[in-house]
Amino acid sequence: MADLSSALAQLDVARQSLSQLDLPLTVALCFAAGLLAAVSLAAPLAHFRRSAIALLLLVLLAGEAALVRLHLAIYDAAIVVDPRFNNLIGRVAVPLWIESEKLYVWALMLSAIALLVRRQRERLLPILGVLAALLTGLALIQGKPFAEPLPRFFAQYRGYAEAMRSADLWTAFGAFRGMQGAREGYYNAWYMWVHPPLLFAAYGAFVVSFAALARAIPRRDYELESLAGGWARVGYLPLTAGILLGIPWALMAWKDQAWWWSGKINMSLMMWLLYSAWLHARLYLRRPGMWAVSAGLGLASFVALVLTYLTTYFVPGAHSVA
Repeated sequence: MADLSSALAQLDVARQSLSQLDLPLTVALCFAAGLLAAVSLAAPLAHFRRSAIALLLLVLLAGEAALVRLHLAIYDAAIVVDPRFNNLIGRVAVPLWIESEKLYVWALMLSAIALLVRRQRERLLPILGVLAALLTGLALIQGKPFAEPLPRFFAQYRGYAEAMRSADLWTAFGAFRGMQGAREGYYNAWYMWVHPPLLFAAYGAFVVSFAALARAIPRRDYELESLAGGWARVGYLPLTAGILLGIPWALMAWKDQAWWWSGKINMSLMMWLLYSAWLHARLYLRRPGMWAVSAGLGLASFVALVLTYLTTYFVPGAHSVA
């Protein structure tokens, strides 16, 4: 297939172009994240904290622009051809927040949200700065978005293209069915373009909520606790919408699997239940003993958020890479 050979060549060029930016972007991100962590932890440098977050956000946006360019190149090159009739079925549109880019998007959203914080800014920025720097570091170490972008997509598409060039029609048709199924049910699905961004927006708001609650607990600061609850409500809406939108897609995509037993799905529901319980418990915050109950639920909610992400990699299931 001449067209698929050309597609592989274009994809290789796009990956090489991005890899050439790996070193400068990684150095810039490490510098910005390190600077942000330093000014977040050093009280005398407090007046530089917001500027340091803005710097990290700008570098993250520069990296995201490079990733967007890669995704546009993928859409331009990654065609899907039916081997029976040699006709073009469509193109693969890979979302900007899958595989190696998950933590990167989370760090980007958290940095943007941190700049929007107004109330109690001076007390929250040290925690938010450290967490944004940590997420950026983990995104570079665990994801390697510029050096090794989208490894599963590129492996699948290369396998499909090579099978299509073989003389065995059954092999080619099997690879085509797999690639077309992934295109329709995953990459190009509306769900993948809506569900993850809603969740990452929720996660960013929940990080701010956690930072406020962590500062509120030692001195029972009701103003900070109120701020924590406000940001939790901001995150709760996209979290709920994201989960509800995911259910019909799961019914279609995993109709022959017991997807409801997946560790990732169960942990995400546990996170939603804990945030629901916390927001309801806050209604009785002034009653005897309810401060400790509410604070405990708030902390448990954020722990469930972290565990929800980790189960993707360590707990096997339909919604997992373990």
